Amino acid sequence: MKKTLYFFLFLLSFFHISLCFAQTIRDIKINGLQRVEPGVIFDSIPYEIGDDLENSDPSQIIKFIYKTGHFRDVFVDFDNGILLVNVSEKPIIASIEFSGNKLIQEDKLREGIKQVNLFEGAVFDKQVLANLEKDLSKSYNSMGRYNVSVKADFKPLERNRVAIHVDIDEGSLTRISNININGIRSFSKSDIISLMELKETNLLSWWEKDDRYSKSTFLSDIEKIKSFYLDRGYINFKILSTNVSITPNKKKLLINIDVEEGEKYTFSEITISGEIHEFKEVDLKKEILFKEGDIFNASLVNQTSENISKYLGNFGYAFSNINPISKVDDLNKKVSYDFFISTGNKIYVRNINFIGNARTKDKVLRREMRQFESSWYDNSKVARSKFRLTRLQYFSEVDIDTLQVPGSTDQVDLNVTVTERNTGRVMLGAGVSSAEGLMGSFSVSQANFAGTGNTVALGISTGRINRTYSLSYADPYYTEDGVSRGFEVYRRDMNTAKLRGIGTYNTYSYGGGINFGIPLSEKDFLNFGATIDMTDLELTDNSPTLYKDYCNKSSSSGNVDCSADSLSFDASVVTDTRDNVLLPTEGMMTKYSATVTAPILDMNYFKLNAQTEYYKPLDKNKKYTLKLRGSLGYAREYGGEDFPFFKNFFMGGVRSVRGYRTSSIGPKYYNSASNAWFTTGGQKSVLASAELFFPVPGLKDNKSFRLSTFFDAGGVFSDNESVTGSESFEQGELRYSVGLGVMWNSPFGPLQVSIAEPLNDDGKDRIQRFQFGMGSSF
Repeated sequence: MKKTLYFFLFLLSFFHISLCFAQTIRDIKINGLQRVEPGVIFDSIPYEIGDDLENSDPSQIIKFIYKTGHFRDVFVDFDNGILLVNVSEKPIIASIEFSGNKLIQEDKLREGIKQVNLFEGAVFDKQVLANLEKDLSKSYNSMGRYNVSVKADFKPLERNRVAIHVDIDEGSLTRISNININGIRSFSKSDIISLMELKETNLLSWWEKDDRYSKSTFLSDIEKIKSFYLDRGYINFKILSTNVSITPNKKKLLINIDVEEGEKYTFSEITISGEIHEFKEVDLKKEILFKEGDIFNASLVNQTSENISKYLGNFGYAFSNINPISKVDDLNKKVSYDFFISTGNKIYVRNINFIGNARTKDKVLRREMRQFESSWYDNSKVARSKFRLTRLQYFSEVDIDTLQVPGSTDQVDLNVTVTERNTGRVMLGAGVSSAEGLMGSFSVSQANFAGTGNTVALGISTGRINRTYSLSYADPYYTEDGVSRGFEVYRRDMNTAKLRGIGTYNTYSYGGGINFGIPLSEKDFLNFGATIDMTDLELTDNSPTLYKDYCNKSSSSGNVDCSADSLSFDASVVTDTRDNVLLPTEGMMTKYSATVTAPILDMNYFKLNAQTEYYKPLDKNKKYTLKLRGSLGYAREYGGEDFPFFKNFFMGGVRSVRGYRTSSIGPKYYNSASNAWFTTGGQKSVLASAELFFPVPGLKDNKSFRLSTFFDAGGVFSDNESVTGSESFEQGELRYSVGLGVMWNSPFGPLQVSIAEPLNDDGKDRIQRFQFGMGSSF
């Protein structure tokens, strides 16, 4: 009887529970909310008033509410048609404080933890706090600090809030004490280590910071080692294993790399196949950078593929595919290659769109484009267009994207995206030069006036030697063919008394000129113009007799002072293949110029000059660049007149032979009035220089600063027999110097600083070992 009663009660209770969730929801009540809106829970519950809960699972309701992230406890019950939801909210973060951080600023820390939803006012989660300790430790590990300690705790506050405190012990640097490379046979350890950015602790590590381990840097170094071997014939080279270990005190780190070199291979047969019927095979093979019998080089294979692709791109095949197919002969240690070409469709350029030029007019950009609309796509013309737009210096960035036209297999659009820079400049300030001393300056210029591409400039500069006031205007596209035209009016005063070692004289000039420029090709230019100059020449009692004789002859009244007016015509031919105007790393610039005066005013003379600069990168990243520079000058009077001495060539200073004072090299004249030797300049000049540029240690990938070491040689010569050292080009009259230099592409122009040691001064030369100046060197 009791068993029957128990069974009946069990069925009754089961029937009661079933009815509980078979009922219809008449109401939903929520308890425990403090700051969270009820709507957050209502939106999370997949039921509404009037729904039947017969097949519902209360645990699913709890799961949905937990997903909101606002609650730490959730309890659900159903009583007489009412769905009861009891919650306990997570606290919010009232404050976050850091202590012990010195290497990472607090604002950077706050910015970083905000990415993981840890900030004042956010919902507090203990798990996020634990992740914070790990993430901060990793950040310090990437800075070479592996004994860092990060402890984050919290303190409960009233009104369900918490205060977080993060205590950081940054520890000390963990340095790489040893790098072992096992298995190398053909190269030395130093050969391999020199490839790596990571280094063992050395004398320069405090500056280079290259003994601090970074996983990403280490992986990059591993790839460099692989490339090194693949470029030297070892096609089966393998990295067997790598191991990075740290000492128990976490102050030293050990790196072990196990390698297997394999055998050296050479190239055998090299062929080209595929869709090549439109091209001459001999032209395609000119793009191949290796030949049969050469040591295998993976980089040359990849570069050859790129060269062929670029070559095809010059004929409209913008999306060609070059597949280098290799065949390895392990027996003879040879590798043959067949470059299989799939040209794809020939591509037309439909539209060229300019984006980002809010101020600059479209026509200013379009006239620089060498790729035209409705013509075949030409990869070389697209690259040249980007170079010309960058050379304008109106834009800080220039990008050209090739986009295929939807629904077309043979058309593309070019999107030219530019980021405009401020081309207008107002400058008021002062500067210092080793030659000029303190200089004041004021200038207003607009290189892209009203977005037209024209340049308007007003300049005033003052120094101990030169004072200049000028107004100029230049239109780079006076004609649609690219002929430029410019005007200039000026006033220039020169006082050489401050240039010690130079015969004293003063000039006061004003004048104006017009010039034109004609592009002969993409890289060749013809410039010509005319200038009328009205100059008053003033001498002093200390001026050399040579100067006084010039004025006595040219002045009918016999005055010491005289006028030196002229109408001059000048022309020049310039070839410029440099990759950058301000800080070039590759290319050449050559300039041949001539100036001749008309025989209608005071001065009758001509000057010829040839200048060249050659830049050669010594590594593929162009970090090391060799610069060779030279110039020759020749000047002569005509018509029975004397050559104006102040138009002589001068040598010395930061622009020519460094280590000697500005304009102090050349023939010397002994002035008995001042009991001193003076440089008079000459009608012939020669200059030669070799300079090696390299990056500043510790400033990686910084293209604004460059260091250099140089050798300079130069001199000027005169035919005047009364001047000491006036013989024509005598080797003994050349001056030499060696030294170190710094080049900075500052916001105000290239700044050059040099420390030089003269090698053969004769006691009469003026020495100046430290020199600096601002402006272009060519």
